[in-house]
Amino acid sequence: MTRSVIRYAEHRIVRDPECTPSTVASCLYEGCGWAAVPGPDVAEVDRQCMKHTGLHAGHGRFLRGFEDIALVHRVDAP
Repeated sequence: MTRSVIRYAEHRIVRDPECTPSTVASCLYEGCGWAAVPGPDVAEVDRQCMKHTGLHAGHGRFLRGFEDIALVHRVDAP
């Protein structure tokens, strides 16, 4: 018979300070295919979406995403 020992360890997840987060957006109007220029500034990507809506009536729904790189660290028990 084989015995197993299971131990639990606490972990913490944080954004990698060496990397810049990125914001992306794309128009959900059927067949459009427009996408904002990705960048770290959420407000700039939002402005691109609003400009697209202003130029194309009915294109008012966007899929937005926020991407970064995360680091997971084990938290040592006291």
